[in-house]
Amino acid sequence: MTSLGSPVARLVAVPALWRFSEMLRLGWREYFAANPPALVLSATAPRLVLQTLFFTVLGSVVAGPGQRQFAFVGGLALALAGTNAVNVSNVPVTDKCYATFWRIRSGRVRPAVVFFARAAPYPLIGLGLLVLDAALVGPLVGLPGLTLRLAPLVGLYALISVTTTAAGLASASLSIGRHADILVTNLLAYLIILCSGGFLPPGRVGWIDDLGKVLPVSHGLAAVRAALAGRPWAGQAGLEVLVGLGWMLLAAAAITAQASRARRLGHDDYS
Repeated sequence: MTSLGSPVARLVAVPALWRFSEMLRLGWREYFAANPPALVLSATAPRLVLQTLFFTVLGSVVAGPGQRQFAFVGGLALALAGTNAVNVSNVPVTDKCYATFWRIRSGRVRPAVVFFARAAPYPLIGLGLLVLDAALVGPLVGLPGLTLRLAPLVGLYALISVTTTAAGLASASLSIGRHADILVTNLLAYLIILCSGGFLPPGRVGWIDDLGKVLPVSHGLAAVRAALAGRPWAGQAGLEVLVGLGWMLLAAAAITAQASRARRLGHDDYS
């Protein structure tokens, strides 16, 4: 058996690392081709700020200062549903539009791995926008102290950023063949907003809570709120990880099935 430190192992590892780094580099180039920095700062970021500001102010109007804090914490996470879950559809859409999927499925790396690597910028950019969002909206709504208390919990928001991206990639991969990727990913985003407990506390409508359990954000937000209250939060964070893994497996299955179908039928039209 070859040890990891042997020359043979190093010869195998170097090309693998190079291929993975190239996939990541391609993902960043694709991201900024579809979302130039000027567009992100002038359009995407202001939209997130206005959305979070809307949810926070509405919470204050509906139920007072306590609900304002609740809505602010949830609104930050809900902003990720509108960016990550929708925008990550650009990954499979690019291959469909430019008929490049055949090059991916004929390579040495599994197509699902390539797609995941190319999707890597979305949770990172999403988290960066969330931090900017919190820094701007918190003082505007009179919650600078809450913003500072959320700073140590940025890891939980990073987890939510990953799970929303995974769900968006799975939804787009399943629906792109029917030219319904934009519809389905936007529907996913609205379902997350409805079912995550981001704006209104769970426990009011049973089926909404049940649906939220298998969607991203719900368990992650429960972990954030538990941590703010000084209660145990690791269990809810673990459930959010499981939800994210489930969506990743679904995305991998959809991409793998498309690759198998393309090899069998000889075309890559995703139909």
